[in-house]
Amino acid sequence: EEVQAILQKYVNVWNSANHGCHLWVALAYPGDAITIPDITFGMNKDPHQVAGMNVRVHVQLIVLREDMMPESLLTTFFHEYGHACYERVHPGAFNEVDSEVAAICSSLELCVAEGFEELAYREAKSVKEIAANEPYRSAVAKLADNELWRKYVSGEHASGQSS
Repeated sequence: EEVQAILQKYVNVWNSANHGCHLWVALAYPGDAITIPDITFGMNKDPHQVAGMNVRVHVQLIVLREDMMPESLLTTFFHEYGHACYERVHPGAFNEVDSEVAAICSSLELCVAEGFEELAYREAKSVKEIAANEPYRSAVAKLADNELWRKYVSGEHASGQSS
């Protein structure tokens, strides 16, 4: 419930600031078909009089794996939200590495902003573990001078203990 409220908060922020391109979040398992929220066949007419329908749908869709633990749903949403924000700012000029940098920073920043600093440490550790592969390797290299990244990847918790 807490995770759902946090996700809804960011969906509302996005939707109030990005008129014409809404953000939708769906939970699914790999291979599942995704239902488009608020779209039903014949929604504007008597369903018995409809033979076809054309609907312009311009959205940013974040899909999260349904069976994840709440904290994983949260960090994954924050990461994917970073990708969505990158795409909004750079329409038509997508760069995979820069998008990963934005996603990593988003997950760290939003974990901290929502009071889940421990999750920021875990997220940085997870990214570091997969940084042997592209585009993460290049993204982590670009983050070398990023203060937020350096703080959380160091593993030095606020209490001074190392993870």
